[in-house]
Amino acid sequence: MLAEYLTDPEPSVRRTAVTFLTETVPPGTGPALASALTDPDAGVRAAAVASLRELVETLPPEPALRDGLAAALSEADAAVRAAALDVLRALRLGDAELFAHSLSDSDIAVRIAAVRALVSVDASAEVARAAAVDPSREVRVTIAKALATMDTGSAMARSALAALIDDPDALVRGAAYEALGTTGCPPGLAARAEAALSDRAWQVRAGAATALSVADSDLAVPALAKALTDLNADVRKAAVLALTRHRAVEDARAALATATTDSDADVRAYAARAL
Repeated sequence: MLAEYLTDPEPSVRRTAVTFLTETVPPGTGPALASALTDPDAGVRAAAVASLRELVETLPPEPALRDGLAAALSEADAAVRAAALDVLRALRLGDAELFAHSLSDSDIAVRIAAVRALVSVDASAEVARAAAVDPSREVRVTIAKALATMDTGSAMARSALAALIDDPDALVRGAAYEALGTTGCPPGLAARAEAALSDRAWQVRAGAATALSVADSDLAVPALAKALTDLNADVRKAAVLALTRHRAVEDARAALATATTDSDADVRAYAARAL
């Protein structure tokens, strides 16, 4: 019976039907809401998006829901495409091939959703390839952070991050250096991180300090000790946290001891905790 209201010619009736589905969640709710994502009325589509996000943890991951969400990835409404990706990811209904198609979407939010979806299926190759081509700073920052959570020891991830530390945008460079603190920072990249401690952007300097947390101590400790005099408290805090990873080295402990008198309370606290 509810199906006739979901196809009623009056948009307000269809919106009410979506609300009723959300409140009662009868069998078939997921596919019905996915179908509503293609409704010609923007209000109905918005209601379907909100309902799917609200119910995502309770909807069964059935094939009909996957088919409806996959079809919605071709809709003109970017909010619909992004929501479809998020629900496919949350319910583990998608795969790398399906998600990768959205990396070329015209909308930034959709591409970010695609990156997050690819992370959920460990598609590190697809994410790494997108790092070099996406025109959006926001997407490249998301990619850098994503690479730090995926195949952290892979040469492909480090290669992608090595390209991103040359990015023209400071936020991207900072995120890429920070990610190296997880993926690993071999000698060549460690030397780049040391040089980046002099970057004009504090975000890059903080990221570089984080990268040095996993670099060789002979290079990292002296560089991080100098970073403790940075004018930006976030950079000094990053340096203290990085030195903590090297505290087996006497010079690192000495540097941390000096940081216990820092003007910033957080920096002092992190240094004291490390000793």
